[in-house]
Amino acid sequence: MGSEKYRKKLSARPSSFHRERGIKPPARGILIATEGIVTEPAYFEALKKKLALSTVEVCIEGAGIGDPQRLAEAALEERTKRRKAFKNGETGYSQVPDFDEIWIVFDTDVPEEHGKLNNGLQFAASKKVNCAHSTPCFEYWLLLHLEGGRTTSPMAKCKNVVPKLAAALKTKYTKHGEETKVLMPPLVEQTELARAVANAAWVRNYHRAGNSTFPCNPSTEVDRLIAAIRAAAAPAQKADG
Repeated sequence: MGSEKYRKKLSARPSSFHRERGIKPPARGILIATEGIVTEPAYFEALKKKLALSTVEVCIEGAGIGDPQRLAEAALEERTKRRKAFKNGETGYSQVPDFDEIWIVFDTDVPEEHGKLNNGLQFAASKKVNCAHSTPCFEYWLLLHLEGGRTTSPMAKCKNVVPKLAAALKTKYTKHGEETKVLMPPLVEQTELARAVANAAWVRNYHRAGNSTFPCNPSTEVDRLIAAIRAAAAPAQKADG
């Protein structure tokens, strides 16, 4: 047995261990904190698989908070936890030491009703937290994935969007049901992400041309988050699967 002083010693940090074996950690990290705890996390988990984001860590936290300021605060707490975990050597090879971007995903119907929307957006901007909000709800973004789903008809609440989404899906849709979680992977896999992105941009231009009042109903900014995820990926991974 060779002398102990000549024996190669590896760091206890998991990321260092994998670097010794030539495994590269993600180059960038994006944290997504969502208002929903079922639909949105299930959607983004399915999207991660579709885009095969090996060079980008996309961390999804279903916070269950509708107030954008509180949601932004929850996201910032997650960033603090990650920084501490890295400092303590508790992160794995697939985890970044810190997040390059933070996004919050929420519906505008509830905070708008309670007068918290503008304050929440201002707070998020002051903390450099990006907002991907949908009016009236995330289900409108889902609707834009589907054939014939592009619509500019105002919908006051999510309960007005759900029937349109269910009709386009040709199946039952319940916003908070576990069956909705099962629907997300096939919806993501079997539809063209490019269609949803193009539809969202088209609707935004429609409202811009008509000088619609903010928050424009209906509308979504989730396509901007999709663009950020794809921009962070390696060029070879940017193709829409």
